[in-house]
Amino acid sequence: EKALFRALKTKHDTPKYGLLFHASVVGQSAPKNKGKMSRVLAAKTSLVARIDALADVPDLNIGLEYRAKVDQRLRQLEGAATHKASKGSNGQNLSKLEAATPKSYNSATDSTLGSEKKEKKE
Repeated sequence: EKALFRALKTKHDTPKYGLLFHASVVGQSAPKNKGKMSRVLAAKTSLVARIDALADVPDLNIGLEYRAKVDQRLRQLEGAATHKASKGSNGQNLSKLEAATPKSYNSATDSTLGSEKKEKKE
């Protein structure tokens, strides 16, 4: 936002890329494909965020599938041999991308400020 308003104030061109442009998936791509990869990543991130927010039951496989699709698109743009993105049911293994089990919240580890006031030495 800071760069956008600075550009508007000084009447220069607005910035072309945002935070996703600095993601590692985008950084792995060739300079001519960085814009495409940042748009692919933005689209998949948006879809996964919607699914995560609206899903009744959390499903970690959807995130892994979309990550595989983003990696497939990167390989396709780089000219490597393309593979069909894993759907989980077609037998391909996503051993490289394993989901961590979600941890439950432990309220005992919360840090609270003590209500006791320090007594002044008189």
